[in-house]
Amino acid sequence: MASSCDESPNSLSDQARGPTVFRGSRENRRWVHTSVICLVLSVSVQAERPSKTPLTDRAVEHIRRQAKHMARGSRSVAPEFFSALATANFVQARISSLNYAILSAEQKTLPTSVEQCLEKRAGICGNHVATFLEISQRLGLRARPVEFYFRGDKPQKNHSHICVEVFYRGHWRLFDITWGTYFPIPGSRRDDLADVVRLRSDRRSRDWAITNQSNLWYQQWITSSLDPLEYLDAPQMDILRGRRGTIRLRVSAREGHREIFRPLHQPNYVGRNQAHQDYGPVVVLLESPDPKATVVHLDVLGLAGKGSLVIFCGEKRHTIPFADIKSGQTLRTRLTQPIGKQGVRLEARPDEPGGVAYVVYRVITLGI
Repeated sequence: MASSCDESPNSLSDQARGPTVFRGSRENRRWVHTSVICLVLSVSVQAERPSKTPLTDRAVEHIRRQAKHMARGSRSVAPEFFSALATANFVQARISSLNYAILSAEQKTLPTSVEQCLEKRAGICGNHVATFLEISQRLGLRARPVEFYFRGDKPQKNHSHICVEVFYRGHWRLFDITWGTYFPIPGSRRDDLADVVRLRSDRRSRDWAITNQSNLWYQQWITSSLDPLEYLDAPQMDILRGRRGTIRLRVSAREGHREIFRPLHQPNYVGRNQAHQDYGPVVVLLESPDPKATVVHLDVLGLAGKGSLVIFCGEKRHTIPFADIKSGQTLRTRLTQPIGKQGVRLEARPDEPGGVAYVVYRVITLGI
């Protein structure tokens, strides 16, 4: 208010001292009238500020109208089904993986935010899911990411994909936004879709897929003999549902007696980075470590929250409070005995149940 009415601050402080200021003088009444006008003008100017996400705003309204229209004639179907399907259709149609590939090939600036993806009409699976989750939140849908980390015959050949699950009628339902795919359970209602656990446990699940096969990027994959739905039955894969799960790291390099475990196309953090009921912590497991190793080096890039890093060697644990961990430094932990045949596991545990506590790292190194 100070910027729109110079006399407002002093007069408001006088008003706070008591009602005697408004003792019925015509001058004071003019001041009150002027102040009200200034207040209204100030609020109006604030309300008319342009949105920072106009494309996302319009997308939400467009999808809301579509879902509402579809739900009118299908009262037996969960409204969340129509909202999720309308959002998936919109995102796949507006944010093209092919356009993203073209921008990359032409060495042009790639979109990173949801608004930029909608503006450039380009994005890959991570962008698809980020946009879906943003729109879902505004629509009131309960949704979470489902991440697939495929393990190649060596770490350098790792790759990943990401889908979403939407919760309604007591169950999670998987949607693959990139391919426009969902999985109705045979013999059930049209909105009764499978989650990732059921899909992975039933060999017939590929036959359930309803996919937009006219999508040009889908056609590119099929022509290149790639499998868009490989997450249904890939044997060597780690899954994070709502960022909860275990990431297995293999040795990516050896230097003398040192083994280096570097996340390649994998998350580079341990712990929980979002305090939400549908999200959980990432645990890191080092596979086939040197049995003679006695020292764990963690190259720390950063950390957040309040908690402790716990390094397990078999049943024995080594707990390091976050207060003793410094960003940009290497945390060195000496084990009480050689690893032997025991595995090495890293967790980050928050001080408060359900809280945020995570450590971002570059590499993990085992030494003697």
